[in-house]
Amino acid sequence: MTPDSSSGTAVHIRVDHATNAGDHAANVTGSTRERPRRPTMRSVRSPVLVSRTAELARLGTGLAALSGSRGSVWCVLGDPGIGKSRLVATVAADAASAGVTVLTGRAVLADTPAALRPLGEALLRWSRTAEVPDDAHLAPYLPALGRLVPQLGQGTDDGSAPVMLIAEGLLRLARALPGPGMLLVLEDLHWSDPETLEVLEYVADNAVDLPLMVVATARQHDTPAVTALMGALTARGAAETLTLGPLTPGEGAELARACLAADAPEELLAWVGRFGAGYPLFAEEILADLIDRRVLVQEDGAWHLAQQLDLVVPRPFVRSVEDRLSRAGGDAREVAAASAMLGTEFDWRVVAHATGLGEAAVADAFRELRAQRLVDIVVPDGFAFRHALTREAVLDGLLAPDRSRLAASLADALAVAGDGAPEPRLLAELAETAGEDERAAGHWLEAARQAAARGALTTALDAVGRARRLLPAGGVLDIAAREIEMGVHAQAGDVPRAVAAGEELVADLVDDPPRLAAARLRLTRALLAGGRWDEAAAALGAVTGHDPVEEAVLAARLALGRQDDRRAVEQARLALEVADGARVEVSCEAWEVLGRALRARDYVGAEEAFESGFRLADEHGLPLWRCRLLAALGALELAGRRPTEERLVAARAAALELGAIATAARIELELNLVRLRYLDLAAAQTAIDNAIEMMARLRLPDLATAHLLRAATHGLAGEADQMEAEIERARSHPMDEGIRRVGVPGHVRGLVALAHGRHADALAQLGEAMTYHREVPSTPFSLRGLWALLETALTGDGADAREEIRSGPQSNSPHNHFALRYADAIALGREGRAVEAEQAFADAEWAMPGREPWLELNARFLVAGAAARDGWGDPERWFRHVLDGFVDYGLAGAASVCRVAMRDAGFAVPRKAVGSGRVPVELQRLGVTAREYDVLELVVTGLSNKDVAARLHLSVRTVETHVTRLLHRTGCADRAGLARLVS
Repeated sequence: MTPDSSSGTAVHIRVDHATNAGDHAANVTGSTRERPRRPTMRSVRSPVLVSRTAELARLGTGLAALSGSRGSVWCVLGDPGIGKSRLVATVAADAASAGVTVLTGRAVLADTPAALRPLGEALLRWSRTAEVPDDAHLAPYLPALGRLVPQLGQGTDDGSAPVMLIAEGLLRLARALPGPGMLLVLEDLHWSDPETLEVLEYVADNAVDLPLMVVATARQHDTPAVTALMGALTARGAAETLTLGPLTPGEGAELARACLAADAPEELLAWVGRFGAGYPLFAEEILADLIDRRVLVQEDGAWHLAQQLDLVVPRPFVRSVEDRLSRAGGDAREVAAASAMLGTEFDWRVVAHATGLGEAAVADAFRELRAQRLVDIVVPDGFAFRHALTREAVLDGLLAPDRSRLAASLADALAVAGDGAPEPRLLAELAETAGEDERAAGHWLEAARQAAARGALTTALDAVGRARRLLPAGGVLDIAAREIEMGVHAQAGDVPRAVAAGEELVADLVDDPPRLAAARLRLTRALLAGGRWDEAAAALGAVTGHDPVEEAVLAARLALGRQDDRRAVEQARLALEVADGARVEVSCEAWEVLGRALRARDYVGAEEAFESGFRLADEHGLPLWRCRLLAALGALELAGRRPTEERLVAARAAALELGAIATAARIELELNLVRLRYLDLAAAQTAIDNAIEMMARLRLPDLATAHLLRAATHGLAGEADQMEAEIERARSHPMDEGIRRVGVPGHVRGLVALAHGRHADALAQLGEAMTYHREVPSTPFSLRGLWALLETALTGDGADAREEIRSGPQSNSPHNHFALRYADAIALGREGRAVEAEQAFADAEWAMPGREPWLELNARFLVAGAAARDGWGDPERWFRHVLDGFVDYGLAGAASVCRVAMRDAGFAVPRKAVGSGRVPVELQRLGVTAREYDVLELVVTGLSNKDVAARLHLSVRTVETHVTRLLHRTGCADRAGLARLVS
């Protein structure tokens, strides 16, 4: 509750027309909203900053660093009225003069502070006159910022805001803005909500390399959470702290001179400097009081003392308030006390009901309080304390019995006399003050439910904690609080804490079977989210008949996690059957599980399942499920014949808009896989860098996987050292044992070795992954079929390997099927069964057409070599196709190995790909290769894929792959777009 003043905009130095920090405080329901400026007594404000030279110089270094894209965060601390806002206003003016974009917002006094209110105000002020930058890195975050400022993007109706996404959006906004940088001023954070503090912490930890300067003001030691945060930021070097002390008597006299802006008696100036206690606000209040009482008058352009100063006892502001209250009648003091417990702004009808005074008596009381300059009218029909410090002084004068009595009366009055539904946090605080712990706890739990529903998870946990502190352990409300707490932890992605809370809850509910079953289902979900399959099975197994629909869908998720696709399908279909359309959200989940279980062996069935769930979510207005199923459809397209990014991009946008951060991060990884599959390594590197930056800032659990994906990107680009360094970075993060022992050798090192033609190395790495996969068959390993193919091609046998994969999980997935049939073709050809070998080779062709082109090329290389040795098929044509592909993809090592194999087989080796050197520069920049350009030239003439294949002596499938890559690289939607590109 600081009385610091600041300008109404971010760039004015003068503060004589400013509203006080308390002017935008809460109404009776705890909401905050902008109010018309109310009349005040004569304004006495200094138009300039007095003293603070050292502090201003330090802040100036932060401004200067913006031109070099060096960010900083500053915490300006001090007592109420010490001049924090005056200092910040001067810095803001200097920043604006230097071309820096200035955004200013403040927290307001409210018993129930609105989440992210200071940031909303800052963005609103800026957006009224500014244009949103057209920046690709900022664009995905505009929907999140749009929840605070509709002009920036379309947010949700409830106005909720995902905290980390808004923080990330601010960082990206600073980078996207024109000019030397951005200054964000956040004032009065001692009144702030927990979400704003989370944003400040996130920004402070990540602003150092961005042109962003943040200046936050707060009272010193007034709010423990703020004090702790600012201390922690300073301790770890993420912020610098400036603590303002009182002015000297000489500086106080100089301030008084600046306030009066005309000649004044030196006696008066010295007196104000001495009795203002070094606080600019107190000095200004003293001068205003003297002028209002006509002790100090202005004549002929100069100030004169009309009375002796000793007739008015100078005292600090709080004592002045107490003196004014003592002059008011008993009803007025009662009204002031009740009003102060409601906030800085309040509903007079609630005050009247709580005090039992009639409307006429309350009106008379407010007239007295206004005459004593304690309250003002807020248009059209409200009242507010003149300063936030006024309210604080009134509260300080209340004895505990008065507080308790008034709190109980106000809580009752809010239910019948308030404007709208009472805010549960305000009701909780009043009930707690009245000593009604159980009633207060009930309101805190409702506040927690509302906060969780709108995504304000920190606020929700705070409310749950306050409820639990008031309740005896083991009671009905305590159990309800713990259920909410567990759900909020799970919603926040904090699986360990959710599991711990669930296990504790289960242990305490042994005598309450219905609630015990519900708790076990919640615990099962948390365990499944953490991949703890055996524990999840035990928790689920202990529940029977409580909720057959949810039990079935959780059983399906468990089976899916263990890669038991058939049981997952059975349980998902059972859930859909039992739900029978009545449980829409559970049905959406069942469709998602069903699609995931089917996608490895039934592409069409998986697509139908995801589409069914998507339509259901869309029909019933379930945006999160709509987003998840859209993402599933986009991921499914990666395994399709013509993978595109359209659905994944749409799903990412929807996830960011909803604040589904983990979902958005996984979609980013899927998008990167699209680029890797066509070896668009520059674009892939940019995409994965961006994804890791976001995931690191948001502290998401998939960060180790993301680093391994970046390692694979480096490896495919031939950057072995960078690949190994990235693997080490991945290991520095929490990593599942399966990822460490299967993902690293199997999906990174083995894959990269295969891409570069190091087949023996690839076999060794994939074999290492298989060793762990045999121990834990539920560990995902999509390249098992390639291991069997390498075993067959390089060892001269491989029968056991082929049988192991064929009888294992997901043997019919595209990756495994095509590799197994290639391996079968090699084995059959080795036995002299040429016709059967060629049939097996043909069977493999339909499984992976264009889905992983460079991977297919390496597999076909192995088949071509075996066919050349054993005398079957068309190895020369296959070698030529493979060589062209390796050259197109820039896989020089693999191309060299292919040339050697061709020579050894007695085939002529072409030295240069057709069309080399003819690719226009603008297409080269897009990554279009010589072979792709050959295809492009024929496609735009209207030839079919079959005709193009015949002209270039390629397979139809290869032409389809080239066309897909051309569309992907150029961003064209169809062949007509390609034609326009080269016209």
